[in-house]
Amino acid sequence: MTYMNFCSVNGIEQNQIDIENRGLAYGDGLFTTAKIMDGQIQYLSSHVQRLLLGCKRLALIAPNKVELTEQLSQVAKQYNLAVLKVIITAGSGGRGYARAIDQNNDVIIMVHDYPKHYNELAIEGITLGNSNQKMGINPMLSGLKHLNRLEQVLLRQELTSTQVDDLVVTNINDEVIEATSANLFFWLNDQLCTPDVTNSGVNGIMRQTILQKYPDTLIKKVTLAELANSPAMFICNCVMGVMPVKSYNGHSLSMVLPQDVRNTLNQKPTNVS
Repeated sequence: MTYMNFCSVNGIEQNQIDIENRGLAYGDGLFTTAKIMDGQIQYLSSHVQRLLLGCKRLALIAPNKVELTEQLSQVAKQYNLAVLKVIITAGSGGRGYARAIDQNNDVIIMVHDYPKHYNELAIEGITLGNSNQKMGINPMLSGLKHLNRLEQVLLRQELTSTQVDDLVVTNINDEVIEATSANLFFWLNDQLCTPDVTNSGVNGIMRQTILQKYPDTLIKKVTLAELANSPAMFICNCVMGVMPVKSYNGHSLSMVLPQDVRNTLNQKPTNVS
């Protein structure tokens, strides 16, 4: 668990919210998590755009784009290396699923310590296994980083009982989707591939960035049997970046291709999405 260095709610530095907040009661909201490096938020515009598009899909009142961007930039200036988390909830309301007519969103900004062991793992590589649990299919929320993360909580709990660094997760159709908190890329027949997350999982910003940088990447439905034939793979998100996999279910994998992708992305300016 990392230490929280900063927290604000609706622009006021504090770490408390209303007990009737709909994010607490129903998971009614969304979030994004970013890496701060040298006082700047990596892929800042992409994170802001993710929040605004998420608000649109969830029918939430979106914050002002310019004001939010400036607020996040000001917070980030205080840190050389940290993790930024922005949560937008549907504000507070009484009992019942219906939002209030005069609903006002809450914007929560937090800064935590950066997990420094990520830098070591990026060089050494991580180990992957398979999860015994399966994700559901939910087209209404697929791709969104919404606040309903119970599946990920249970997956992370399962991970603590294993000897690997992360788990490959499938959905109820036995389609490979992602890792417990990261997207997955792999090679098959010299082709870079990534699972289709149309009906399950999160379309992460790092995933989107890699797809833009490598437009020939094949997005496909894939089974565990196919994945077992991959000679190389990596997981990724905006905090850890590209994390090479050194072994999958005990079988050693090449880290050369994942390291090439990581090196290529690290050449990208940190404030450009």
